[in-house]
Amino acid sequence: MKKEWLTEMPTVRVGFIGAGNMANAVHYPSVADIPEAMLWAICDLNEERLHRTADKYAVPKERRYTDYRRMLEREPLDAIYVIMPPMGLCPIVLDCLKAGKHVFIEKPPGCNADEAWTMAEEGKRQKVKTMVGFNRRFAAVYRYAKAKVLERGKPSLALAEFHKDMLGQGPYYGMSILRTDIIHAVDILRDLLGEAVEVTAQVWSHYERWQNSHNQFAALIRFDGGAVGVLLSSRTAGSRYERFELHGKGISAYIRAPEFAEIHRQKEGVEAVTGEQLTGSTDLRITYGYLDENRHFIACILSDQTPLTNFTDAAKTMELVERIEAFGGLPLP
Repeated sequence: MKKEWLTEMPTVRVGFIGAGNMANAVHYPSVADIPEAMLWAICDLNEERLHRTADKYAVPKERRYTDYRRMLEREPLDAIYVIMPPMGLCPIVLDCLKAGKHVFIEKPPGCNADEAWTMAEEGKRQKVKTMVGFNRRFAAVYRYAKAKVLERGKPSLALAEFHKDMLGQGPYYGMSILRTDIIHAVDILRDLLGEAVEVTAQVWSHYERWQNSHNQFAALIRFDGGAVGVLLSSRTAGSRYERFELHGKGISAYIRAPEFAEIHRQKEGVEAVTGEQLTGSTDLRITYGYLDENRHFIACILSDQTPLTNFTDAAKTMELVERIEAFGGLPLP
C-alpha cells in the first residue's frame, strides 16, 4: 500500500523557508495549485505563522520546522522556496544549494550584486535550477504585448516607470529602494532590450531624506542591441503607479500590468487587452504573473530547462541596479 501511494505522489516535493505575508499571499497558494508539485514541508522561526500556514495546507506536524537545517537533513525535498527579506538570505540559500536543492527566492537576489553572483555561481556548481520572483515578466498583459511588438523585430525604445507614495515611510529594510523594489522596473528593461552597455542617471532625494536610499530616480540606458531604455521612479509620488512602454517598427505597446495593455499599430488602430480577458480571472495572483512564475519554475525542474529569471540573470539585473545607484553618491554596502 505504501509503495502504491508513493507512485501517485507529485513529482516535485517542495519545502518552504518562510511563512510570512508575501509567501502566503502568492507562493503557497500557487504551489498548491500546481498538480506536479506537493507542498511537503515548512520552516519558519515564528511558530504561530508556521502552524497557521501548515494547518491551511495540511502539512503534517512531523514536517514542520523552526530550524531549516533539520528540514534539509530530514526531508526528501526536491525544491526549496526561501521567501524572506534580503538580509540573511544568502547563507540560507547557499545551504539549500549545497544540499542539492532547486531554489526559488523573491526579489531582490540578496543585498547586493556580490551576494547575487555568489548564489548564482553556487547554483551552477550544484547543477540545480534557480529562480528569482520577477513576476512582472510573467504578467499576462505584459507577455502578450511584448510578443506582439517583437513579431515585427527588435524594439528601439522602452520606458519603465514605477512610482509609489512613500512620503514619511522610508525605504524597505533600511536598504536602497532601487534594490528592494524598483529593481522590478530595471529587470523589465533588461528583459525587453538586452544587456546595458552605457548608463547615465540622476539619482537624488527630494522633500525628505532617507537613510541608505534616495527617493528619485531617472536613468537613460543604451543596450547592446542598439535600443535605449528609460527608467523613471519617484517614491514621493501621489500613489502607486507602474507602467511600461515598448516601441518597435510601426508598433507600440503601452502596458499597465496587471490590468491592461494597448497595442498601437501604424495605420491599423489600437488593440486593447485586459488581464481578465487573457487569464479569465481578476485575481492578482493570476493576472500579475505569480501563478505562472511558479508554474514555470516547477516545469523547468521537470523538463531540465533553465528558468528565465535564474540566479545568473537576476545577478545581471542587480549589477545594472548598482550601476544606476552609483550616480546617487551613497556608499554601496
